[in-house]
Amino acid sequence: MNLNKVSASFDLLESTLGKELSEPVRSSATSNRLARSRAEFEKALLEVLGDNLQSKRVLIFSDGVRKASGVGHLSVDDLVLDCLRSAGAVVENVLLSELLACSPVQVHASVEAARAVQNFLSVREKAPVVVAGSGSVTDIVKQALYDLNWSDVPFVVVPTALTVTAFTSHFAVLEEAGAKRTRVSRRVDSCVWFTPVLSSAPVEMSRAGYGDLLARFVAYGDWYLGWKLGVAQRYDELAHRLMEPFAFHLRRHANAFAVWPVAAGAIEDLSALLAMAGIAMSVSGETTPLSGYEHAVSHALDYLRLTSHRQLSWHGQQVGLASLASALSYDHLLSLDKIELQQVRPQSAERVRKLISQLLQTAPYFGPGEASLSPQERKEGLLALQPQIDAAAAIFTRDYLVKHELWCEAHTRIASFENEWPDICSHVRSLVIPAFEMESLLQLSGLATVPEELSQPTTALEYRWAIRFAPFVRSRMSLGDLIFWLGEDPALWAML
Repeated sequence: MNLNKVSASFDLLESTLGKELSEPVRSSATSNRLARSRAEFEKALLEVLGDNLQSKRVLIFSDGVRKASGVGHLSVDDLVLDCLRSAGAVVENVLLSELLACSPVQVHASVEAARAVQNFLSVREKAPVVVAGSGSVTDIVKQALYDLNWSDVPFVVVPTALTVTAFTSHFAVLEEAGAKRTRVSRRVDSCVWFTPVLSSAPVEMSRAGYGDLLARFVAYGDWYLGWKLGVAQRYDELAHRLMEPFAFHLRRHANAFAVWPVAAGAIEDLSALLAMAGIAMSVSGETTPLSGYEHAVSHALDYLRLTSHRQLSWHGQQVGLASLASALSYDHLLSLDKIELQQVRPQSAERVRKLISQLLQTAPYFGPGEASLSPQERKEGLLALQPQIDAAAAIFTRDYLVKHELWCEAHTRIASFENEWPDICSHVRSLVIPAFEMESLLQLSGLATVPEELSQPTTALEYRWAIRFAPFVRSRMSLGDLIFWLGEDPALWAML
């Protein structure tokens, strides 16, 4: 890891890693560089790619959107190309929109996209890879590199907006038949955070990154509850210790994302926060510490839009809104003097299959137009979507039944969970924040507090469905599962 002396937040990143991680683990974490000028950026980029690039091939991946670099009239792609060509590198610029035969705004992280990049690279000699782009491009490329076993080439990411934690995470979130699934992916060797590029991004994108980080205030409670119930196989608080020094910055900068341009200090602190979040998940070996109930709700909303071929909302916006739903649900849970789970009999696997099928068949796929459809019109629209719905049902059912089996096995240990409830509540309170604080952070940052305020307006019907379906989105337990197992309606617990 290279100590970055130009920023207090990146210094904090390095000192925290040095304190909490052993050397082998620390060395496997993504290295981070912060640059504030073109000269600093060029120096950082060339250093992380190697000393001598003369006549060497370098592959650059981007989505095809020309993004401002903050350096004159250059786009980000042109800036990276200029820096590498000045070092004598032979550069191949790969636009994913062209490779995937879609418009740049339609590029999203999917199994098909990763496979297309894998096929593209499979007929080429190995070469250093640079991603200049979003979390979606990063996830697509790092999954393709992992599947190809390109583990021995330098892999560098230049984020173009502070949207997600993907840039330093060893995981990729890919869509398959509308279902978002997390996979182990190629490690990003180095991430170069260039302040002028990040400051040039629309404020909505930086705000989305802030929203993604708000999961830090609720997701850890999910992991702890799962472990105490015996549904999660392991639990530790390493990621919590890594993120805790940044909690002050996360609260302090909320109002910085309400306006554009975002203050440089907030941009740099958010960069370090996102970098640490990705590292924290990677060294924990799973995304659980920063991806719980709130991400399951967001993935359910994505499923509706992907299935009906509608544009997605910003991921971090949805996560921020769903973090409020999680915080509200925790308020309700922690108000219970006792919890009674022994009296709840686990449903049969067949009943679970039918419930998932019913929820998917009755889902509000057609957004604001849903209410105006006649029964016949909806039936015809659903018929066209049925192949993808069936494929998604198979994925959701398969993965949920893994969790369902663990829940059935854990049922014999429920008595101890009930007896420990006061102590469990006390520890959960140390891991999550109350809903009034979460709502305040959302309001200060300009993030949505109701679904209609998302970048792609979402109806209350869609949002309630996503909350109810969230327990079935993945094989990992979250707060939504506990509410469902109690025989309660998750949507009612999440109401303001």
